[in-house]
Amino acid sequence: MIPPVLVILSWPLIAFFLCRGRTVEITLIVTVLGGYLFLPTGRAVDLPLFYELNKHTVAAYMALLLCCLAVLRNQNQRGRGQQQVTTWLPGWLPVAAVPRILVTLLLFGVVMTVLTNRDPIVETDVYNWRRQLFGGTVVIPGVPITDIAAQTLQALVLIIPLILGRKFLAHPDAQRLLLLCFCIGALLYVPLVLFEVRMSPQINRSLYGYFPHSWVQHVRSSGFRPIVFLGHGLQVSIFLSAALLLTLGLARINTGKIRVRFLMAGAAIFIALVASKSLGALMIALFFFPIILFAPRRILIYAAAGLAIVVTIYPLLRGLGLVPLDEILTLVEKISAQRAASLEFRLNTEELLLARAEERPFFGWGTWGRNLYIGGGNYAVVDGQWVIALSVYGWAGFLARFGLLIFPVILLLWRWRRDEIGMESIVIGCVLTASVIDLIPNSGLTPDKLLMAGALWGRLELGRITETDEKFAVDPAPVRLGYRRSGPMTAASGASMPEAASTTKVAEPLSKYTRQTRRMERRSASRHIHGFDG
Repeated sequence: MIPPVLVILSWPLIAFFLCRGRTVEITLIVTVLGGYLFLPTGRAVDLPLFYELNKHTVAAYMALLLCCLAVLRNQNQRGRGQQQVTTWLPGWLPVAAVPRILVTLLLFGVVMTVLTNRDPIVETDVYNWRRQLFGGTVVIPGVPITDIAAQTLQALVLIIPLILGRKFLAHPDAQRLLLLCFCIGALLYVPLVLFEVRMSPQINRSLYGYFPHSWVQHVRSSGFRPIVFLGHGLQVSIFLSAALLLTLGLARINTGKIRVRFLMAGAAIFIALVASKSLGALMIALFFFPIILFAPRRILIYAAAGLAIVVTIYPLLRGLGLVPLDEILTLVEKISAQRAASLEFRLNTEELLLARAEERPFFGWGTWGRNLYIGGGNYAVVDGQWVIALSVYGWAGFLARFGLLIFPVILLLWRWRRDEIGMESIVIGCVLTASVIDLIPNSGLTPDKLLMAGALWGRLELGRITETDEKFAVDPAPVRLGYRRSGPMTAASGASMPEAASTTKVAEPLSKYTRQTRRMERRSASRHIHGFDG
């Protein structure tokens, strides 16, 4: 058994040795994604002048430090005349106006949330059913002014993966590497997931000595829901769903034996996803995977951007009563009564929190549980990340957080043709949209989503790549099922053609009548040679 605090404090050293001699792109992805997947959840070290060191923040701090060292090393090499070509974007902050506005809104909204929630919440003469007390008093203190610094630091640490992804993962090569790392991380999780499905969620308890969540929520029908090293089994499922779609994106981009290998990897991840017993993540994967494998790029962009717009205006649709909640509950009840009851409880809680958020719509109710108090001595239990952001930070916080995730996908609609954005970026946009859809019923604004969003912001800022890199903008051929007659290789198929062969005229394919005639001639000649011609 390893002390979890010791593992968290040791992660900088572990990441340094894992990434020693690697490129800055691999260092960034391994540090952030590896920390998210394997460090203990629910344990933290509270240090002065730092936001608490947990699995997310220690990975973000270490990634920032290693990337800064890589930039300094590159600058020193240029000073000595050793020019090193990199695909990094200049500067650390976004240059485009939209992400700058969203980051500013995020920090400004945090400050205003604290300033507008200095008043305490006091309610007397209530019946507290938990304590069985009549005439009790509920007192929730106002947000202290010192929380401005703490909340601002928390917001800055939150977007570190996005800032680093924008700078170092903008190029198509780096984004393909991002897809590959997600695939490898999911394959490492597959045996752990299958083990916990059969033997119960006990890896975290065996290794770190505790269970990070409620045991009852991870018992499903005749089996278990795996949790591995994450905070909840639902986070495992949505990670596997995202990794499955990214792996299928790699299969779409590549050809030949490499495509087959990625399809086999996707099949293994799909088995683990089904075994994880999460209906929402499975439905998201089943919706997107045929689009990624078979549809052209424009269909992928239209689907991802359309769903991203719906997610952006979802709170407005809920407030206006335009979401068919009864029909959704009826559909889910046909699948499972237990899941329908769980969804109904979430929807009812969201209605209560929406009504409370309308009282302070711009900057929310702040922290310290102020957003969860629904009167009468009762507190709501909330799951959806969207309603958490809306009730705590108001519309300013919701638009800033979800805008940083969603708006790059929407901007692909206007930029993909002009900038010749390749399939790897569009696949990331689809997967990011799928992950944000999961934030409607569930919580979990995790670093992997912010890393993908940063890569998309960087690709939009990079613009059209040079002529030598136009191969990344070629629309890959969709995956074909069944036998396909092999034909002459072309440049669009992704295969390299010899220079001499490119000047020769390729023979046109024969017609069906000509092929049948030649087949009959060969059969007649064969019968004559073997003495069967009568």
